[in-house]
Amino acid sequence: MTFILQDEIPDKANIFIDDLPVKGPKSQYLDGHGNPETIAENPGIRRFIWEHALDVHRIMHRVKHSGATFAPKKVQVCRPEVVIVGQKCTPEGREPDEAKIEKILKWP
Repeated sequence: MTFILQDEIPDKANIFIDDLPVKGPKSQYLDGHGNPETIAENPGIRRFIWEHALDVHRIMHRVKHSGATFAPKKVQVCRPEVVIVGQKCTPEGREPDEAKIEKILKWP
């Protein structure tokens, strides 16, 4: 997988064993009023969503072209936050998963 996606690592993809998180844009491209920028071709689509969709499409196409497959039950697309290897990943950064914190707090 690392060879297949070498051009995407680490800017867009970060492979960990059999997980393939695709990073979203670092900005929501907010204007002076706090509204997200849209793309010229379709003002109903926010630029940061469009960029992420293009990245996901390109990466999935490369994986498919290589002959590898995805596990449909594990695929999570366009999520505001996901838990990857015990860390909650959000646009603000990474945080510990609340379930892990709860287990530690209840430790005997």
